[in-house]
Amino acid sequence: MYRMKQTIIILILILILTLTSCVRTEKQETLLLADREAPLGWVYLRVYKDKTFEFESRGLERRGDIYEGIVEVRNDTIFFQYVDSVPKAGNKAILTENFVSYFSGEYPERLEIKKNVLKTE
Repeated sequence: MYRMKQTIIILILILILTLTSCVRTEKQETLLLADREAPLGWVYLRVYKDKTFEFESRGLERRGDIYEGIVEVRNDTIFFQYVDSVPKAGNKAILTENFVSYFSGEYPERLEIKKNVLKTE
């Protein structure tokens, strides 16, 4: 009886592990990737096809602070609508051929563009 319970528990655990490993996490297509090396880490900007974005400030030893929201591009200006708090870089940036330059925050932030297929209006 005890051996049967052990076998059932093991089978249930194997089933749970199999099902959880099969869960797919879809990676969103990025339209804009920009970053820069910071004194103690990196700063990243990722804009996705569904007009959402992530602005991440990452240290060397930890994941970092991620600010998320929705982006709107008008002419050469990017407007960031944050879900929660706004990073010190601000909520507006100028988009050039090679850089995203924030200008409305406590300090200017300039990220080098690695990929850009954003369509401006």
